[in-house]
Amino acid sequence: MLAQQSVLQCPYCRLAIAQDELTEGCSGCGSLHHAECWNELGGCARDGCPKMVETKSPDIGGTYWGATVKACPYCAEKIPVVATVCPMCKAEFGDTRPVAKEDVLTELPDPIIADLRKTAKWILLFSLLFFTSPFALIFGSIWYRSNREEISRAPTVRALALVSFGICVLYLVMGGLGTLVFYLRQLRVQ
Repeated sequence: MLAQQSVLQCPYCRLAIAQDELTEGCSGCGSLHHAECWNELGGCARDGCPKMVETKSPDIGGTYWGATVKACPYCAEKIPVVATVCPMCKAEFGDTRPVAKEDVLTELPDPIIADLRKTAKWILLFSLLFFTSPFALIFGSIWYRSNREEISRAPTVRALALVSFGICVLYLVMGGLGTLVFYLRQLRVQ
């Protein structure tokens, strides 16, 4: 049977220790270290050793992808990235991640566009009814011409109005053709 040689391993760098290398021994646990590893660490690296050197990472506070500060989306002041409450304006955040102003503050709708959208919906409703569609076409075309600039800024309002006008014209054409067919049949009967 061959005797196995035990390979000494440095507990700090986890590399094998050659017989001719300079080593340092721990007085607490007796483990051998490379001399360079012992000097770099400043002591023993063996877990559970009473003489083990305690290492601490530098306390830099919380980070988010390396950033230690963020801008408050409400007051734009620089605050710690781990803050969930702005110390300046007292705004509260649900998370420590940096938040953009656009994510927090919603843009208020333009009241003029909101009124135009409401009117366009009413015109669409009246255009869907056969008997009120001529009135919707007349009123809607006057309204559309008088508010052309504002409607050009709101594509949904423009689309609603044009669909309404299309429905009104379709009803007028269908009504006109129906009336023509009715009169032509009446002439044949007589």
